Amino acid sequence: MKSEDYSTGDAFQAEKRSVFTADWLPLCAEAQIAKPGDFLSATVGGWSVFGVRDTEGTLRVLRNACRHQNMQVVGTPSGNCESFRCRFHGWTYDLQGRFLSAPAPVAPKDPTSPDLHLIPLTTVTEAGLIFFSLGAPALPPDLGGQLPAYGGTLTTEIACNWKVCVEHLLADHTPSTDFIWRWPLVMVRRAGAVVIVEQIAPHTFLRTRLLTHVFGCAADNHRQAAATIKHVCERLQADRAAGTPAADGALTADFHRRLAEAYAQGDAAG
Repeated sequence: MKSEDYSTGDAFQAEKRSVFTADWLPLCAEAQIAKPGDFLSATVGGWSVFGVRDTEGTLRVLRNACRHQNMQVVGTPSGNCESFRCRFHGWTYDLQGRFLSAPAPVAPKDPTSPDLHLIPLTTVTEAGLIFFSLGAPALPPDLGGQLPAYGGTLTTEIACNWKVCVEHLLADHTPSTDFIWRWPLVMVRRAGAVVIVEQIAPHTFLRTRLLTHVFGCAADNHRQAAATIKHVCERLQADRAAGTPAADGALTADFHRRLAEAYAQGDAAG
């Protein structure tokens, strides 16, 4: 990896096309959108999406892009509602993403066209986590079996490139039943009756959101650990920008190998 891979927008845009379009990406814990009307929005790998549970209890992940002028429909991180209204020009959608109405000056010529509905993404729930994909992965993600009762989620904003966070969380680990890494953005750590799922959400090339999903105990028990990850990753970001490579390790080497393969496929496709 080169220093610019950790510190430039061009590298992040290349990863948006080559890494984040082909595999399962985590959105949130299923319990975070548990009731009809619950929604949660996020930017993952440069893609703006939101998950919602409709009145029948079905979960969906939709592109957060109005079909009028491609502006964000959902502008808040989470909440509960009966419909979605784009704040820019008033196009309105139901909880399934279907177009409902628009003000007369900006109304579509054919309000019954299916092209007016929000774009749905392939969605799967695995062991209490919701994943989506912009492509067509062959197999759903395997997190090593069911998890204990959900205890909450901690959200940590980190001023680092997403790869720095992955490298740090992979450091000193080897694949085992107690530690599972699911390319590209999920780690599962088991410690007796407690399971910690670390979900990395690349927001921009220098901003990463870490979601620590805690199962088997209260999330607050792990607040200090999340703060430590933030401190270490922000220090490591400075090291990577200065050209200091990541520490050696089997999982880190595998991460870099898969990145190289994704870059090569992206170059071939582009």
